[in-house]
Amino acid sequence: MIRRTTLFTGIAIAVMTVTAGAQDAGYRAVDSPFQDDFEYVVNTDLQPLVEVAGVRWMRFGIFVKGDREIDPAKDNPVTVELDFVNTNPDSVKILVIALLEDDNGVTLDRLECAKIKVGNDRLKESAQKHSIPGAVLQAMRRVYLFCEIEK
Repeated sequence: MIRRTTLFTGIAIAVMTVTAGAQDAGYRAVDSPFQDDFEYVVNTDLQPLVEVAGVRWMRFGIFVKGDREIDPAKDNPVTVELDFVNTNPDSVKILVIALLEDDNGVTLDRLECAKIKVGNDRLKESAQKHSIPGAVLQAMRRVYLFCEIEK
């Protein structure tokens, strides 16, 4: 019985170690401020998978509220969703600015999110309300992301 318990404990520890290693493997370490360009369309999740000065940026997304159709003639309410994990020993503040771009990388609009405070060793999911012109939402095919960490 003791051998079986020890065996199962060893297997569980090995599985958790492999899982934790697999989660860490996808993040690219970068300095703050981070800046990069990504292909992106509205109502999808983008996973930057970068670790900016000890903060892991897991997800970015711009979502039209509810099941509404985008109205190109007016501003449309959207939610900007951001997920971060702070691996620093202290709390940090995170500033995210997104340049919404067309196929050719031409800036259509600029979106500045409210600063996000994240405690140490914490996951922070932020959903912020904004309004973006419908024509911009329809034309957007890329996003240029800027992220700065304040300690």
